[in-house]
Amino acid sequence: MLILIAFVPAKFALDSRISDEQILASLAHVEQSLPHMSGVGKGQDELNDLGSAITAAKTTIAGGNSRDEKHVFAFRKQVQTVVKDVKAVMADATVTIPAADRTNLASVPGALTKTTDYAPVWCIAIISLSLGIGTMIGWKRIVLTIGEKIGKEHLNYAQGASAELVAASTIGLSTWFGLPVSTTHVLSSGIAGAMVASNGEKNLNPTTLKAIAMAWVLTLPVSMLLGLGLFLVFHLFV
Repeated sequence: MLILIAFVPAKFALDSRISDEQILASLAHVEQSLPHMSGVGKGQDELNDLGSAITAAKTTIAGGNSRDEKHVFAFRKQVQTVVKDVKAVMADATVTIPAADRTNLASVPGALTKTTDYAPVWCIAIISLSLGIGTMIGWKRIVLTIGEKIGKEHLNYAQGASAELVAASTIGLSTWFGLPVSTTHVLSSGIAGAMVASNGEKNLNPTTLKAIAMAWVLTLPVSMLLGLGLFLVFHLFV
């Protein structure tokens, strides 16, 4: 966790495999299309914002600061601003875009997003390994809670198989559509549903369900605050 918070954001804020020349090529696609587009009111403001965002990103690259640790976060934000502005222009009905230029613009957000939204393979591997080791060490508490405390009876084979099928299909579909879900939340809900299907709501353990629900509610804000605090501390001193 400390490695990911302290070093990864500074070192891997941008994908080093994508060069500044490739980013400039994507920006050039937008610049070539800008003169052919026109907008009214809000649409024109969006076009102006897009032009300013491109200029800012190109200026950072020209100054040789795009990959510098002190400026990489600012440049990352500039690239993200270009992506946001391109999407806003393409979605605005008040902006007139020739068909050829719309096709030209359509590929830009995806190309630029690959630069900012990615994770190194070793990072994914370490996280997966850490989760696996953590589960191996703390498996007993997890198994007892999931298998014996959600319901008032022990989880049987049919209930376990049903819950696993629900969890696997839900997580698979969520991954396909790019939706963020928690595997623990999905599996816990699947087991609760299997318990209800067997003997109705009276088969659920309200104490455990309240504890799980409270953990769901608190996990996001607490994790966000903890991550923010640790990142600020390490980024300040590292």
